Amino acid sequence: MKKILILMALGAVASAQATVYTDSVGDVVVPGSPFPHLDIASMEITNDATSIMFKFNLVGDPIATDWGKYIVMMDTQPGGDPVGNGWNRPISMPSGADKWLGSWVNDGNGFENRGWNGSGWQLDGATYNSTPGMMISKDSSSVSLKLNFADLGLVIGSTFQFDAFTSGGGDNDGAVDSLGNPNAQISDWGNRSDAQSNQYTLVPEPASVTMLALGAIALIRRRRSK
Repeated sequence: MKKILILMALGAVASAQATVYTDSVGDVVVPGSPFPHLDIASMEITNDATSIMFKFNLVGDPIATDWGKYIVMMDTQPGGDPVGNGWNRPISMPSGADKWLGSWVNDGNGFENRGWNGSGWQLDGATYNSTPGMMISKDSSSVSLKLNFADLGLVIGSTFQFDAFTSGGGDNDGAVDSLGNPNAQISDWGNRSDAQSNQYTLVPEPASVTMLALGAIALIRRRRSK
């Protein structure tokens, strides 16, 4: 029993680490391919006490080729838009999307948070508006989006459905690659496609989980000493 409790405590610490979602590579097949900077290898999601970060790990370099768009589409609560999205691109989420995180890595980088208000999509925050907590960063193989999860209507313990995409520079470009689809998402730039289902739950920040785990271990040791 004591060993089980220790393992549970250590497991709680491990659960606070990044959640990694993998995707097949080489599945970008739109005309002109390959476009390795649009090819998602995996996504890492982490959160702390107030913010959440989505990290696109890419096959190619989004700095060397900077016209890609990096998008997260979310279903955080019942309702939502089952046919459209925050940028009016040919991408839909049949369960009903209510959050759209759209970013670009040219012209100084940028990142928008758009939400469904029941009748249309509205701008809830943007890096160009200096929204607190919102930031975008990139390196030679990744693009990261970070924002306060309260701005998504989420709290610790919230679970949401999502998919992540890459897209092109044209306003009517679709989802060139989808994190949730191991096969080619579309065969031509303007093709329509649906989001696939991935799930994430906001967990307590690592420091809090670690303190709880250490407290459990200390309690076990105290009982053993008695």
